[in-house]
Amino acid sequence: MKDARSEQILNAFMRCVARYGLDGSTLARISEEAGVGRPLLRHYLGNRDEMVRKLLDHVLKVFADQVEALFDTLPCTDRVAAMLDALFGHGTYSSESAAVFAALVAASERHADLREPLLGFVYDFEARIAAEIMNELPAANMQGVQAVAAGMSAIYFNTDAVMPLRPRAEWRDTQRVAAQMLLDHLYDSTCD
Repeated sequence: MKDARSEQILNAFMRCVARYGLDGSTLARISEEAGVGRPLLRHYLGNRDEMVRKLLDHVLKVFADQVEALFDTLPCTDRVAAMLDALFGHGTYSSESAAVFAALVAASERHADLREPLLGFVYDFEARIAAEIMNELPAANMQGVQAVAAGMSAIYFNTDAVMPLRPRAEWRDTQRVAAQMLLDHLYDSTCD
């Protein structure tokens, strides 16, 4: 029961952070969103610093599960092309997840303990992309693979950051083309 209630409160905290940012997610807003009294917030999540740490852990687990699901659904062949489709397809965007990530990154200026875990998530994401590329192009230069994975990751995160602006439909397709161009450059340099 406690784990389920904690998860309910953490999900409410995430929704508040997506709407109001970390600092704007007051106990009153979180308790209202979760449908519990403020004293229960402290009972389940502790003081403000503990709440932020538990939120970060929860968010990173949610994100890691999403990344794992993305890579688990890739087919056995043509995985890199399928990965690009999954990353830049029209059904993969979550404004709440993007807003939570952006809010936590912004808050890391004031909460330095957020930086390392958030960077770890980004680096792990890049490493998953690099691993897929290396599996498809085992003769590729590792430095080139890492650079392409970093570029693709940056394009992906930028794309998610811009999506709340509701860009024209073909804009997301253009982002996929940019990621494909990085990959094509790597293919070309490996075949030379």
